Amino acid sequence: MLYSDFKTALDLINKNRERYTDSEKADLDVMKTKILTEFGLYDEAFKLSQNLISNPKLTAEQKLKIHVERALIFEINDDAKSCLQELEKAANIFLVNPELKLKNYTNFLIRKSSYYRVNGFSKKAYDLANEAKEYAESVNDQVNMPVVELILGLGNRKTNLQKELQHYQRALYLYKNLNHNEAIISMYHNLSFFYFSEKDYRLSNIYIDSALAMASKSNVLNYKADIFQMKSDIMEKQNKSDSALYYYKTASEIYKEFNNEQRDLKVKELGLQYNFEKERSEKKQLQKNISNTRRFTISLLILLFGLLFFLWMQNKYRKKIENQRKKITQKNEALQKNLEEKQFLVQELNHRVKNNLAVILSLIGFQKDQADNEDYKKRFDELYQRIKTITIAHELYSYNVNHNDDSYIEIKRYTRKIFETHFSSGNRNFSYDIDMNDIQLKVDKTLPLGLIINELITNSIKHAKPESDLLSLFFKLEKTEKGEIVMDYNDNGTEFSFDIKNDSLGIFIIEGMVKQLKGSYTREKANYKIVFPND
Repeated sequence: MLYSDFKTALDLINKNRERYTDSEKADLDVMKTKILTEFGLYDEAFKLSQNLISNPKLTAEQKLKIHVERALIFEINDDAKSCLQELEKAANIFLVNPELKLKNYTNFLIRKSSYYRVNGFSKKAYDLANEAKEYAESVNDQVNMPVVELILGLGNRKTNLQKELQHYQRALYLYKNLNHNEAIISMYHNLSFFYFSEKDYRLSNIYIDSALAMASKSNVLNYKADIFQMKSDIMEKQNKSDSALYYYKTASEIYKEFNNEQRDLKVKELGLQYNFEKERSEKKQLQKNISNTRRFTISLLILLFGLLFFLWMQNKYRKKIENQRKKITQKNEALQKNLEEKQFLVQELNHRVKNNLAVILSLIGFQKDQADNEDYKKRFDELYQRIKTITIAHELYSYNVNHNDDSYIEIKRYTRKIFETHFSSGNRNFSYDIDMNDIQLKVDKTLPLGLIINELITNSIKHAKPESDLLSLFFKLEKTEKGEIVMDYNDNGTEFSFDIKNDSLGIFIIEGMVKQLKGSYTREKANYKIVFPND
C-alpha cells in the first residue's frame, strides 16, 4: 500500500485474512477499504466501512482511520454533508485520544483541507494545508509531507503560478527521497500538465518523457494510462499527429485493461462479500441460540423463585398481576426484536439488490465483449443503459434510506446521471441542457420517468440528424400549480422518429411507462411532452 501496489496488497489481505485475530482483521479491513477506494470500487468500500463502524470491538485508532477514509468516499461522491460529519467524528476521537495525533493528524488535516477546497472554501483549505505542513515538520512525518506539498500547490493554482510550481517540485523531490515510484510518476505527470496548461509544450514534453521512462515500474494502470494520454495531447499540440495517435491508442488499451481489472476485482469482491455475509449469519444464529438458552434458563429460575415467593406471600391476586406484567414485557421485547430483524432485513435487501444489479451489468459487459455481431453489441449497449438507469435510481433510493430519509429521489441529480452515462459511453458526441428546479419524486414515479428519459436519449443518439455538426439535447421538468409534472424533451434534429422494426421495444417501454405514470404524452417532430400527476 505504501508504494501504491494496491492489487498485490489486496491479494495478500484476501488470502491471509483468516490467519489473524479479530483486532488484526479489523486493521486489514481498514486497509482494504482504502484499497477499494483507490480502485474506484466505492460501493464495496462503503459497505465494508459500514461493517467496520458497526463492530463494537473496534479500537479508537481503527475508528479514526475508517472515519477519515469514509470522509474521502463521501467527498468523491459529492456528499459534502456526510463528508463533514465523518471529519467531525474523527476530530472528536482526537479530543479523547490525543496520543493518536502523532501518526494520524497530518493525514486528517490533509483530508479536511481537501474537503474545504472541493467545496469552494479556498482560503480555509489553504490555511489547513499550511497547518498540516507545520505539524508534519514538527513530528518528522516524511510519508505525508509530499502530499502536503501537493495540496499546497493545488491551493495556489491560477493565483500564484510560481508558488504552485515550487510546491510541485518540492513534492517530487520528497517522493524521490522515499523512492516512491508511483508517486514520482504521478508528480512528473502533474508537472507536465502544469506546463501544458501554460502552453509551454517543450517543458511539458520533458516531464512527461521522464514519467514514460519510469512507466514500466508502475503497477497502477490508470496512472500509466494518464501518462500516455498526456503525451498524446502534447504531440497533438506540436502537430505530430502520427505520434499523437500512437500514444492515444496506447492510453486507450491501458484504460481498457484497467477497466477489465476493475471489473474482475468487483466480481471477486462480490464473491468474498457473499462468503463473509454467510459466515456472519451463521455466527449470529449460533449466538442467538446460546442467548435463547440463557434466557430460557434465567426465565426458568425467575419463575421458580417467583412461584416460591408468591406461595410464601399467599397472595393470589398479586401473583396474577405480576404474571400479567411479565407477559406484557415479554411481548414488547418480542415485538421490538421482530422490528429490529425486519429493519436489518430491509437494509440487507437494499445492499443485495445493488450488488446483484452490479453483477448483471458486469455480465452484460462480458456478453457484449464476446458478441461478434455489431447489431447484438448495440442491443447489449441498450440493455446495459436500461439496467444502468434502474441501478442509478436504486442507488439514490438506498442512499436516502440509509440516511433515514423518506423514499423520495432528487430528480435533477438522477436525470444528470442518466445523461452523463450516455455521454461517457462514447456512442456519439452531444451536448445537453437540463432545466429544472429542485424536484423530488417518489420511487414509483422516478423509475418510469428515468426509463422514458433513457429511451428518448437513446433514440436521439441513434436517429437524430441535426443541421449543425453537434447533436444537442434539451430537457425540462417543472411542477404546475395544479400539482402536475410536465416534462419537455427535444433535440436539434430535423426529425424525431423511431424505426418501427428495430425500436419497437423502445416505443413499448415509453408507452408503458407513461401509462404507469397515469399520464399522457404528445409528440411533434423532435419535441416530446409528457404530463402526469404528482400524487
